[in-house]
Amino acid sequence: MSFLFDLSNADYGVHRRSLLRLLIGDTVEGDGPRPNRANFQDDELDAFVLLEADNLDRAAARAIEALAAQWARYAGSYRLGPESEEMRQSAAFADRAKEMRGVHGFTTADDSDGTGDSAVIDWSGFYRDWVGKF
Repeated sequence: MSFLFDLSNADYGVHRRSLLRLLIGDTVEGDGPRPNRANFQDDELDAFVLLEADNLDRAAARAIEALAAQWARYAGSYRLGPESEEMRQSAAFADRAKEMRGVHGFTTADDSDGTGDSAVIDWSGFYRDWVGKF
């Protein structure tokens, strides 16, 4: 289990991982954004970057999506009236991830060569063309 946050590190991998930690609010060891104040491990963050074709903004969105899923597991375990703190935490992460995906898009893998590509797709023109045929 490893945690390293050092924005001034000359090692490219450590610097990029530290930037990702900064984007997701995971900069203090032992005081992370996960349930029980846990941090993401370095190899988990590296996996997010790999899955998002080395795009830090999309990797941050993926990490925040993971946070929403992790907090959702705990929703309802501690209640403060009709709504739990964990439920609000999960919803906040989900909303933030949705906003980030809206800005930065999704990574898709092209099966022919395995490279990643990303774009926000605007379907309005297709819909207008399709509906206009009837």
